[in-house]
Amino acid sequence: MTFHISYRPEAGIVRILFHGTVGLAERMEALELVAEKFQHRTPLRVLVDLRYTRSEMVPEEQRRLGRFLAEHPVLGRAHIAVLYWRDRYTSLMVASEAKARGHSSREFDIEAEAEAWLLQARDETPSLASLMSVNA
Repeated sequence: MTFHISYRPEAGIVRILFHGTVGLAERMEALELVAEKFQHRTPLRVLVDLRYTRSEMVPEEQRRLGRFLAEHPVLGRAHIAVLYWRDRYTSLMVASEAKARGHSSREFDIEAEAEAWLLQARDETPSLASLMSVNA
């Protein structure tokens, strides 16, 4: 396994730490596990740490992963911050494909900034009370 998933309950942030050589299959496996285990979190905040990886995804795989993120019923509503080393971001097509489809994700090279962005992400799901209110 080339990833480790952890959860910080005080911040409500799920962290996926990738290491080694990572391709499409490993990324999708990790994201599916997060979606399955944390689907109840609203908002779902995910910090993806790619600083210790070497990516093995061709451009079409990157676009496929971007579409997967944006169209997934759980991950599509998640806020995802991606950490990478400055000048070494190798998944630009993933981000651009997901963002083009309306997904909330951003890239960072400073962990504190990524966490701050995630913590400001608000719950965009309407509450039951707001759904049942009637405007007179």
